[in-house]
Amino acid sequence: MIHSVKDLSPDQKLAIEGLLGRPISEGERVSVRTVSASPEWLASIQRDSRDKGTDKLTMEEIDAEVAAARRERGQHPGQ
Repeated sequence: MIHSVKDLSPDQKLAIEGLLGRPISEGERVSVRTVSASPEWLASIQRDSRDKGTDKLTMEEIDAEVAAARRERGQHPGQ
């Protein structure tokens, strides 16, 4: 749905200006649309990580896992 700025309440106008980071004029129109926060494939990976507990890994632990996988494959950083 599209709204004219002139029809918005002062609180709605203030909220929109805060989100946009700029003032809006009476002659403008505003449309709000929601979208999924993550594509389904990413949400699936995130759920899997939570289920396995790997969402709690530190960067050091992640780096160690990557280094171990590279060693197993005979790869070195930068290749």
